[in-house]
Amino acid sequence: MGAHGMTGNEIRTRFLEFFASRDHLVLPSAPLIPERDPTTLLISAGMQPLKPYFQGVSRPPAPRLTSCQKSFRTQDIEEVGDDRHTTFFEMLGNFAPTGDYFKEGAIPLAWELVTEGFRLPKERLRVTIHPTDDEADGLWKSLTDVNPEWIYRNQENWWSAGETGPCGPDSELWWDRGPEVGCGQPDCYPDHCERFLEFWNLVFMQYDRQRDGSLPPLPRPGIDTGMGLDRIASILQGVGGVYEIDLFAPILGFVRDHAGEPSTRSERLIADHLRGSSFLLADGVLPATEGRGYVLRRLLRRAALHARRIKLARPLAEGVGAVVEAMGEPYPELREREALIRQAVDDEAGRFLKTVDQGMERFEALAARYPEVLPGVAGERGLQIDMAGFEAAMAGQRARSRTMTGQRWPDVQALPRSTFTGYLELETETAISSLYRDGAPVAAAEEGEQVEVFLDETPFYAESGGQVGDTGYLLGAEGRFRVEDTQRPAEGVIAHLGTVEMGRIADGEPVRAEVDRDRRKAVMRHHSATHLLHKALRTVLGETAIQRGSYVGPDHTTFDFSFGRAVAADELRQVGRLVNQQVRAALPFQESFQPIAEARASGAMALFGEKYGEVVRVVCFGDWTCELCGGTHVRSSAEVGLVLIRSERSVSSGVRRLDLVAGEAAEDELERREGAAAAARADLERRLHEAQKRIERLEEELRNAQLKGGSVEARQRATRVPLTTATVEAESMDDLRAFADRLLERQGGRGMVAVANTTSYVVKSGDGALDKQLVGAAMGSGGGPGHLMQGRLAHPPEEAFAALERALQ
Repeated sequence: MGAHGMTGNEIRTRFLEFFASRDHLVLPSAPLIPERDPTTLLISAGMQPLKPYFQGVSRPPAPRLTSCQKSFRTQDIEEVGDDRHTTFFEMLGNFAPTGDYFKEGAIPLAWELVTEGFRLPKERLRVTIHPTDDEADGLWKSLTDVNPEWIYRNQENWWSAGETGPCGPDSELWWDRGPEVGCGQPDCYPDHCERFLEFWNLVFMQYDRQRDGSLPPLPRPGIDTGMGLDRIASILQGVGGVYEIDLFAPILGFVRDHAGEPSTRSERLIADHLRGSSFLLADGVLPATEGRGYVLRRLLRRAALHARRIKLARPLAEGVGAVVEAMGEPYPELREREALIRQAVDDEAGRFLKTVDQGMERFEALAARYPEVLPGVAGERGLQIDMAGFEAAMAGQRARSRTMTGQRWPDVQALPRSTFTGYLELETETAISSLYRDGAPVAAAEEGEQVEVFLDETPFYAESGGQVGDTGYLLGAEGRFRVEDTQRPAEGVIAHLGTVEMGRIADGEPVRAEVDRDRRKAVMRHHSATHLLHKALRTVLGETAIQRGSYVGPDHTTFDFSFGRAVAADELRQVGRLVNQQVRAALPFQESFQPIAEARASGAMALFGEKYGEVVRVVCFGDWTCELCGGTHVRSSAEVGLVLIRSERSVSSGVRRLDLVAGEAAEDELERREGAAAAARADLERRLHEAQKRIERLEEELRNAQLKGGSVEARQRATRVPLTTATVEAESMDDLRAFADRLLERQGGRGMVAVANTTSYVVKSGDGALDKQLVGAAMGSGGGPGHLMQGRLAHPPEEAFAALERALQ
């Protein structure tokens, strides 16, 4: 069975080192929050952060890339808890976005890693290809020694980004779990039953699908592969599913150890949701009523409900420590933000369960009074549940979601243009100029339908320049449309994406466009804060600290800038103080429209890599800062409010990222910090108390030990220097040092003592510095201050003691 005993961390390392040794640049995992990608809330695949490279928008740092990418998906959330589905996962992948190699390179590389690097037996591997991909079929047969009879053609082996655009066949590798799994039929094959587990997908992007269905070849075909770490670990570790691998062991152990009424499904769900929530929180997502914050809130609430179901004896937040234990080594952000993660989990779960308790009281009263009118809830009470209706509604929502995030507008040039009024007003009387659904124009949209609305005039800001799109409502005579996002498919085109919440809307209908004021103001505060921050960074760090990108949202903002090292703590404090000084200075906001050359000559800063037209908008706050910017801002820097820098880290070579919050979000951050600090203090006090108790127990054991039999076997040695040796039952190096101190004290603080357990040793002298070379030769390599040496035993304890005795004759 493959590379026996490999841990998840070892598998991750072996994959990346394999491709690094074959000229692939190893990229660090991007955060779960996408940068400049409005089509999705969270990173859900290894290639997603690399899309600009595949699209030709940006130049990749190397022609061959490899990564282990943090990823998150919720479309299979109802299956979480079986043997293969999770929300959070790590996606291993290798990529050739510019065509450095194609099928002829990806196929033998995959086979080599699987059969030689991971040593999986070839007779248990299967391959699937698309029925039309004769090229891949020939390459599998000519470049590898896979059994030709185990190459299957499957119509599902096709990848596409939408109805039009890049697409192509893919090829999957499958693991045969054995005839005892699945349907039991001897002629079973991959994708037919549970016997075969797909664990690696090789995507061959080679076509550009047109609206008429034709498939002209892409000018530069690309390779994108994805292997789920959890799945390959379940194979290499010989376990029955992803929840039995070592990376889940500490988390599931916490849940199972404290479950009052065990349930495998609930225990797995809690473990998965704890892990996923911890990663979301570590990357800056916070519970909210919309967007990615709602995804997090849903996870925590599901985990809290299942924790109650199995009567979990400990608070859910205590499981965060198990997540850090399992995943903290490759992802240090978990350790760095552990206290904040614990606090957020505890707060959200506590509030939700309180609401549930209050709701259950109300429900019990209603259920007793009107049992026949509650068909959709509480099957545990014997009431009928309308599962068919529920599943139909969920299927419809998933279909709408896929449509909303796919390729919406095949021909953006045909879309109507809008006049933007949102610099001056947040409400506009306007008219619908066009409605689109599934990429095609429609005359009207009914209640519940998701469409894209285009207006003659609009106050809604479309996502661009790092600033998120506005949300709000369109109010017509016959209906209400909830704007969930605003995008700019092309210059001058503003698309309002959302759902008809009530009634209907129609093409040509007059509507009142109302932007969500509170959200817009929060975004404006954060956007203006980035301008103040940019100038402060250049003031403190120098003129080379140039903005490289940003995300500006209502709850926080990230700011990327060029800098060749980590920003020191005192420098960060200077930057923060300088920004807040300019906030208090109440600098007036000023804007002007100028020719690009004139704007640059005036010293206005331009965003790195951004393209500008001939006439640009210049935004200034007093004489402090002027930048080229199309975003929305507060009227005075005083409106920004308190600004707090939450973190600083590297995102790529020579690029640093600051995460900061402003206004109400900063006030919320202060409250969270105070709560986290209180929790950390309580945890420290608990740990100190436990440590004191442990010391007291150890001292008691030492006082009671007679240096013979039991846990301590002491022996005086006949040497030129008084030497006492002892084999002890010590759990740590601290315990060994404590035993050594006690023994040395018993012989009057003179001579030498040596203590050891089965793996480690401590040697201590009361007469000055040790001869480290002599001790190391007898006991094993180690180190320590002059009078003490500790390390790993090179021999069993008694052999090591005898060697030390001979050396001291």
